Amino acid sequence: MPKAEVGSVKYVANKMKSKGLQRLRWFCQACNKQCRDANGFKCHVQSETHVRQMQLVGEDPRKYIEQFSQEFKSAFVNQLRISHGEKFIGANKYYNEYIRDKEHVHMNATKWPSLTEFCKYLGREGICNVKEDEKDGLMIAWRDVSPEAVRRRNEIREAEMAEARNGAGEEKMMKRMVVRAKAEAEAKAKREDAKKVKEKSSESPPAEDKTESRSEGEAQAEGGEEKPTVPPPAPVKLSFGLKPKATPANKVGLGQMKTQSVFKRMRTETGDGKAVKKAKV
Repeated sequence: MPKAEVGSVKYVANKMKSKGLQRLRWFCQACNKQCRDANGFKCHVQSETHVRQMQLVGEDPRKYIEQFSQEFKSAFVNQLRISHGEKFIGANKYYNEYIRDKEHVHMNATKWPSLTEFCKYLGREGICNVKEDEKDGLMIAWRDVSPEAVRRRNEIREAEMAEARNGAGEEKMMKRMVVRAKAEAEAKAKREDAKKVKEKSSESPPAEDKTESRSEGEAQAEGGEEKPTVPPPAPVKLSFGLKPKATPANKVGLGQMKTQSVFKRMRTETGDGKAVKKAKV
């Protein structure tokens, strides 16, 4: 039975009937035809067009398998880039988004036996970033391999490394500052302890006095009589100054000699000029 022409009523009716996803086992990738039930798929397999197409595929099956694999990979990666970019998403969740298009190339026509093997292949080739999560299982993300993206990633990596080096330098500096502060605190504590010990030693009496007092006490306890104590001699003061000696009050110094005339001094020396006391009447 020939196909309905595009745009005809039968074509539109068939499209409405085949709306949505259909069974994968009733899909023929060689003819790119989806059947709605087992009877329809059986009729399609026995049709002349399918037999002719399978003869072509049988001549070089690796060629067709490689072609389907490349189409599946390009469509899968392109939709991943457009939909999610470089964000991680579960592989099973994304595959369900991918197969919503009925015209897509199915995985059973490719060289990969399962979705897990296909994701591992993408990770080995560096096309996608692949990781395994405990909650979502296998996760994939598109990897931008353009020159601009590679340069941008290198710049980000260098900035992170520089920041890490700066952080390490800051940590070393902080450790040095901590060690220096501890050393200064210990030195200050030692100085304070030495100062306290010095103050205590200045306040307490000398050791010789203690020994002398102890010996005197022992002697008093042994002899029972007190020995007379001899007072220590007075200290002698020595002065090496050039101060003039003080003259007595009844003597007159050279600078303090009274001025007298020559005649008066001679009268006093001979005794002629002695003053005579007048008697009062």
